[in-house]
Amino acid sequence: MNDAPLDMLVFAPHPDDAELGMGGTILKSIAAGKRVGVIDLTRGELGTKGDAAARAREAQDASQAMGLHYRGNLDLGDGKVTDNEGNRRKAVDAIRRFRCTQVYVCPPFDRHPDHQAAAKLIQAAFFLARLPKLETEYPAFSPRRLFHYFIHDWRTISFAVDITEYFPPKKEILLSYRSQFIDPDLPPNYRYIGTSHYFQQIEAYNRTIGAAIGVEFAEGYFSESPLSLPLPADLE
Repeated sequence: MNDAPLDMLVFAPHPDDAELGMGGTILKSIAAGKRVGVIDLTRGELGTKGDAAARAREAQDASQAMGLHYRGNLDLGDGKVTDNEGNRRKAVDAIRRFRCTQVYVCPPFDRHPDHQAAAKLIQAAFFLARLPKLETEYPAFSPRRLFHYFIHDWRTISFAVDITEYFPPKKEILLSYRSQFIDPDLPPNYRYIGTSHYFQQIEAYNRTIGAAIGVEFAEGYFSESPLSLPLPADLE
């Protein structure tokens, strides 16, 4: 079991959420020498496209392409993610295990109920991980920062990361999820993610955030805690 500390630990409600929301940032961070891990909270078994086994294989392929230092899955149940004591302990143990300085999760105002629940769950775990009297497998640890990444929304961006150099490989990594983006088995009149125009939407989305900071492509983040300027070196 590899328990080496991570610089960044990304919690994703479903396989591919981390890549969609911050794939460019992950690639850029790994290229800069940072250790990055992703923990999926579910196996995506309720998804309209693909099944749990296919999505697990796709996540493994994407992880290898990105060069992740760890990928795991808490298997909380697709459509069943809940902020409860048992799930909090699982998330707390992950944070403590990897002693990560930065924790990432989607925002609490995301439209997907699993995403909303994931944000609340990880917000709680981020705080509880530092409490010694909460006993889990690993000892207490206090992570430094909790950031929220965006998948579709970007109403409250605290800062953005220039991913211009890493946008093309981000798109290639997303193609690892064949069941979602290449060969989706879609029901009649399906209109949402996975349609032929979705990569155009991703490009427009990251290009819009990039324009806001004067670069070609960027990914945005929300912080509930104040940030000092200039940003610390570990956020650049």
